[in-house]
Amino acid sequence: MTGIAIIVPFVITVYILDAALDFVAGALQPFVDLLKWLGMIEAFQRINAIKFLIRIDVYSRVIGFLGELFALIVLLGIIVVVGSLGQHRYGERLIGYIDLAVSAIPGIGTVYKSFRRMGDVMLDDTSENFEEVRLVRCLGEDIYMLGFETGQPPEAAVDATGHEDMVTMFLPLAPNPVTGGYLTYVPRSQVYDVDITIEEGVRSILTSGVAADDQAAMIPDDHAFSEIDRLQDVVPRADSVAPQEDDRTPSEDDPEDVVPGSESVAPNEDDRTPE
Repeated sequence: MTGIAIIVPFVITVYILDAALDFVAGALQPFVDLLKWLGMIEAFQRINAIKFLIRIDVYSRVIGFLGELFALIVLLGIIVVVGSLGQHRYGERLIGYIDLAVSAIPGIGTVYKSFRRMGDVMLDDTSENFEEVRLVRCLGEDIYMLGFETGQPPEAAVDATGHEDMVTMFLPLAPNPVTGGYLTYVPRSQVYDVDITIEEGVRSILTSGVAADDQAAMIPDDHAFSEIDRLQDVVPRADSVAPQEDDRTPSEDDPEDVVPGSESVAPNEDDRTPE
């Protein structure tokens, strides 16, 4: 079993890398064909080492690799040029026009805008996205979910819920946090600091808790519960884990006075009908 535990991760890693290389090679095939058409690939035939490889019937593989490598270098050069252009004022304006044109295409525009926002977040040096691991109290009196603090909630969510101090939390789902999770707006009184790193948190989620090294560090301090003694138990919907505010007394005529989730935002206080 020890040998399997050592070999299986290695085999999976090699398989993923091979699949990634095949994908890159397929994407760069038009560049390789262009280089062959321009005669740039055949220039390597004048190298003595390449001549030797031709004699032993290895040239076809080597020249294919060299062509893909050269095309990859060209592609990286294009990326660098586009990045430098994007930092210029007129370049930003040109890229903005391209964004508008692509975003206007039905279907493709939705996917493009999603990845565009993801890229903007990755390039935002002032953000603290996924830099803090927290525990969020939800679903019951003593049930907590491991999540990542991503920033401050929008003003609309704060105004709608009546909570003055809230935090935006991403609660990933085990064992694949990349493709599943909840975006939630949670009162800070329901969020607890936990002494684990980002790597430990991700490892715990990927292994469904099997690889959690320090279980004791994941339990919040007892004195933190004194701030939430007056909170009522709330069973949120599947798309929300934000509980009620501790200072807010729900109306007897409105038993469903709960904090909306990330996919449902209540109307502003100006639009509410006073009780």
